[in-house]
Amino acid sequence: MSELAQWQELHVALHKITLALLQLARQEAWDELLEAVPQQQAALQRLESSPVPVGVETELAKQMVALIQETDGANQEVVARLAAWRGEVSTILEEIDQTRVNGKKLVRAYGA
Repeated sequence: MSELAQWQELHVALHKITLALLQLARQEAWDELLEAVPQQQAALQRLESSPVPVGVETELAKQMVALIQETDGANQEVVARLAAWRGEVSTILEEIDQTRVNGKKLVRAYGA
């Protein structure tokens, strides 16, 4: 396999994994998403350690730029959805903690 084909394959693999993560985020399948993140990290590491081929054709370069931009956009949406989810979980945990504190106060007040 040529260096160019290998480089392109690495980008496509990262793109597919990122789109799968985005789908999981849209479905709010958080556990599955968190289990899949290492796959994306591994694909990114493989890409980062791969040399960029010299003399990439103009048309291929345009296709790769579009693929990279779509991958980046999908990744940004995943991060935004995870941040929103983290906020929801934080609110729920705070409510649980507050309920526990109030429960302790009631027990002390009424000796139940």
